[in-house]
Amino acid sequence: MWRVIAESGLGAVSFRSVAGAAGVSAGRVQHYFASKQELIRASAAELIEAAAEATPAATGDASDPKTLQALLLHGLGPAGTSRPGTSIYYSYIAASVADPWIANMLAETKVALISQVERCLSAQLPELSKPADVACELALLADGAVQAVFLGALDADKARQIIASALQERGLPQDG
Repeated sequence: MWRVIAESGLGAVSFRSVAGAAGVSAGRVQHYFASKQELIRASAAELIEAAAEATPAATGDASDPKTLQALLLHGLGPAGTSRPGTSIYYSYIAASVADPWIANMLAETKVALISQVERCLSAQLPELSKPADVACELALLADGAVQAVFLGALDADKARQIIASALQERGLPQDG
């Protein structure tokens, strides 16, 4: 499925194209998915799960600076080195305009990320005023950095420096 999206976009997704990419019959794909929409939704959910599994440090101790950094930097590596993976994610963002289920899933994922960042901020800098606002700012900064790296407007090292500077400006502990 992801190969079809990466090579030809979401519009090219069909039972036949996904089956061809997987080397199975279209009937086999239809056995598991009743519709193209269901197939796309399942693959979107799987991408989010795979991204979470690829960043185990993001589920670490909230008081550990490595956890906060993993949450904010997780997308930079793929944006610079795995353009297909990042483009697939952006394809799902585009699909969310017409599919409320995908929109809701992506929104819930973003809210959960911001909440995790807020927990880290509260644990690492308890005196921080308005940790929810700062968490939102940092998460949105990270999103913008990933997009800039993906588009080639910024290299990943510079993006990491920008995020590190934002953490430092707020007095957050830095992981050497």
